[in-house]
Amino acid sequence: MIELPTWLGDAVMATPAIENIINYYENSNVTLIGSINSTEALKHHPKINRTFVLEKNYISLYKITRQLGRFDIFFSFRSSYRTKFLSFFISSKKKYQIKKEKNQKYHQV
Repeated sequence: MIELPTWLGDAVMATPAIENIINYYENSNVTLIGSINSTEALKHHPKINRTFVLEKNYISLYKITRQLGRFDIFFSFRSSYRTKFLSFFISSKKKYQIKKEKNQKYHQV
């Protein structure tokens, strides 16, 4: 599972990294989760199996984590509290998330 950046421009800038993840795990089922703009831009990729649009409130965020199922790996290009909440409730063996504290001088994407 890959959580996309919220803003469309950031999602587009993250596509090389997303493409590398998809190619590295070439026989995997890839699920994207993110804002409506980001998921719409990338949902037609041939190796994307499912997309989920995140709502802003925490209750719907929790509910969507129950629908998602289990994942081998969770990647996030975000560092918000919502992402930490999402990461906590997602059932995944490994989780990778940008840490804003370490990268404050640089753009996350």
